[in-house]
Amino acid sequence: MFYSYSHKDEVLRDELEKHLKLLQRQNVIDSWHDRKIDAGTEWKNTIDDNLETADIILLLISSDFLASDYCIDIEVKRAMEKHKEKSAVVIPVISLVRNLLTYRDCQKIYSP
Repeated sequence: MFYSYSHKDEVLRDELEKHLKLLQRQNVIDSWHDRKIDAGTEWKNTIDDNLETADIILLLISSDFLASDYCIDIEVKRAMEKHKEKSAVVIPVISLVRNLLTYRDCQKIYSP
């Protein structure tokens, strides 16, 4: 499973990965994201190779993801091609959480 995400959403990717950990333990999925690239490794080829071999591609969609040329022009483009070829399932995960204020945040802002 390939994570396509903006680096600004790394915390959200980590949270999503926690939710999927049981499936990893049961060997139902094997997840990969670019933070697993070792130092000194050619990052673009490594990303391309993992995207190419993925049978599940998660698109962690946020405003930062949509603003990323690399995410949209490279990863989403290839993900959708793989989807049309039926060689991968593409799952969009809409993320609004990072942009929302919590109730406590609002209390701090608006309390006298």
